Amino acid sequence: MSLRSVLTGVALSDDEALSLAAVDDLPALMACAAALRDQGHGRIVSYSRKVFIPLTQLCRDSCHYCTFAHPPRRGERAYLGAEAVLAIARAGAAAGCREALFTLGDKPELRYRAARDELAHLGHATTLSYLAEMAALVLRETGLLPHLNAGVMTQDEIAALREVSVSQGLMLETAAERLSRRGGPHFG
Repeated sequence: MSLRSVLTGVALSDDEALSLAAVDDLPALMACAAALRDQGHGRIVSYSRKVFIPLTQLCRDSCHYCTFAHPPRRGERAYLGAEAVLAIARAGAAAGCREALFTLGDKPELRYRAARDELAHLGHATTLSYLAEMAALVLRETGLLPHLNAGVMTQDEIAALREVSVSQGLMLETAAERLSRRGGPHFG
């Protein structure tokens, strides 16, 4: 697959898209991406002010390069409570934000007892259930539009969160196996 064929605008197959991860000519790849952006959207840059709400910094994964997630800490809550979530959201709304980006680790209750125990205390079995409640609360109380980066989800989980969010995202660090090899940035 050549980068020239990408510029035709024809949708790539899964294999063709994955083959782009093997392209090691970064300037050419960046030029191709810029050309596609310009074809689709022009050179307009837009943004929406958002406030970040770190619902939990626990995660079932241990990605060695991650600076966000950490294991449970003695004396520290596993999840932000509803009042803390609303305080952050209200401060964001007062500062002119339009969105609330909920950040969290991927299903920490599958790894940590502290997460399971606190979720039970909050009346939830899963992080995603608690996230849905907090997103609905923020929307109702502040009008901020919830954007959820909730990790790997099933179709049913995505559908449930769709009811309380305007958008959902997944952090895809890499699809290139070579980056996960010993010595690579995603090793471990």
